[in-house]
Amino acid sequence: MLFTYDGIVVGRREIGENSCFLDILTDEQGIVEATAHGVKKLNSSLLGSCGLFSYSTFCLNKTKERYSVNSAKPKRSFHDLGSDIVKLSLGSYFAQAVKFCTPQEQEQDSLVRFFAIALYEAETARTEARLSCVKSAFELRFSCMLGYRPDLRGCCNCGAPEHSEMFFLPDSGELFCGDCFDRSYSGRYYALTPEVFSAMQNIVYAPLNRAFRFAISDGGAALMERVTENYFLARTERTFTALDYFKAIRQPLGNN
Repeated sequence: MLFTYDGIVVGRREIGENSCFLDILTDEQGIVEATAHGVKKLNSSLLGSCGLFSYSTFCLNKTKERYSVNSAKPKRSFHDLGSDIVKLSLGSYFAQAVKFCTPQEQEQDSLVRFFAIALYEAETARTEARLSCVKSAFELRFSCMLGYRPDLRGCCNCGAPEHSEMFFLPDSGELFCGDCFDRSYSGRYYALTPEVFSAMQNIVYAPLNRAFRFAISDGGAALMERVTENYFLARTERTFTALDYFKAIRQPLGNN
């Protein structure tokens, strides 16, 4: 039986000399594992559409519980990520996060579009601060898509929509204003500046095509990156080797 999906390759594992397994992100089936026979041959019709980060229309043949790639037509390639090791490692972190956190064979609304936007924003980022913003937008918006949307409309205790001091607890996702926050709290928390708070609200509540679009200072980007990373890792309860590598090779933006 043949199925056609638009999807992005988020993982690739070699099989012998000429074939490989692909992990394909789709909206209809979540992560689909499919065999691409002969994809590494120079004359393969699949060569340009089955690489890592390839965004393609896949025609998949399903026999019993296994998929194989019957044909694939490329829609967009993010191969420019490979020209910058830092951007490549960030894209690999995104792919690893999506691969391990997205359920298999379950419908996912707009996830392919979200991932394509994240790769595009990483590919076209021109500064370290901008790359930090892309990373933060991915982590926080993907958390929302996984069902872990923090309530950033106001203080979780009194409901105040804004305050000169707003405190965010990444382990619980709670937000407190300066009047309600327990100053003796011994867990992890971040004091959000107004620009960081505004940027986080934009990521969570803006339409998908604007979630990555906001203005913030370099210092604000550095703070927000720490906040969103810790929140995402706490919600997913795991670590990612690609994230560790990204943090090891990049030029630091502020204190970690």
